[in-house]
Amino acid sequence: MSRLADYSKFDNLDDSDDDAPAPAPPQQKLDPQGIPEGAQYTKPTMTNEVKGGNVARTREAAGPDGHVMDAKGGVRSVGSLTPKGSEVGRYQFKHEGRLIYEWDQSLEDVNIYVKPPPGVTPDMIDCKLTPSHLRLGLRGNPPFLDEPTGGPIVAKESHFYMVDGEITVAMSKMRKGETWGTALGGRGQVDPFTRQEIQRELMIERFQEEHPGFDFRSAEFNGQVPDPRAFMGGVKYPQQSTHHRSITPVAASGRGAARRPPPRRRGRRG
Repeated sequence: MSRLADYSKFDNLDDSDDDAPAPAPPQQKLDPQGIPEGAQYTKPTMTNEVKGGNVARTREAAGPDGHVMDAKGGVRSVGSLTPKGSEVGRYQFKHEGRLIYEWDQSLEDVNIYVKPPPGVTPDMIDCKLTPSHLRLGLRGNPPFLDEPTGGPIVAKESHFYMVDGEITVAMSKMRKGETWGTALGGRGQVDPFTRQEIQRELMIERFQEEHPGFDFRSAEFNGQVPDPRAFMGGVKYPQQSTHHRSITPVAASGRGAARRPPPRRRGRRG
């Protein structure tokens, strides 16, 4: 039987080396103005010139070798940002240079995309979703993913499906409009610039939902993008439901059932 790739090292990541504190720099003697002894003070100049090109507002404008500035004025190279996925709105999570999954989010959902080996069919997939955990793999084999979710979900409204050789795990957010910084496990947190990209898309989706008939795709925000969930009194829920939607629940065991995929969101490439 075909097996999903062995990512045992992925399941047992040890971040201790990455998180070890750097040694403290040697103390320097400062004069009363706070300048190192013997140094000359030079007034800084403000410029958007950096090595490799100018600072741009978007990664698309900057190009792969350019730089972008976040809402707080921090300059980052495009290469240091959370990598984008194979379709519009998706981001990648990699481990040791290997793509583990792609993911995206909307106001209501977070979707995880996994490419299984050839020959895998939906009935071979074991997917279990709880309000705070995802387990995904092949029946009778160790799980490929066994991680806490990046935020609380409504398990009975979450499920998986498989189209064109790709598994999609669709997780329904417990809190509509909440911005997730990662899909699973606390690993792969998006950088501040990418988080602003995501919040911009969620804000535009919210404006579009609350003001149908208007096109907000070219909307820009001055400074930091607001929280899509809390902005202007908070995100709206349909009055006929205590939650944001109602669909047929999965089996009582909590196992995600393979379902027909929902219509794709605006902006995705087919």
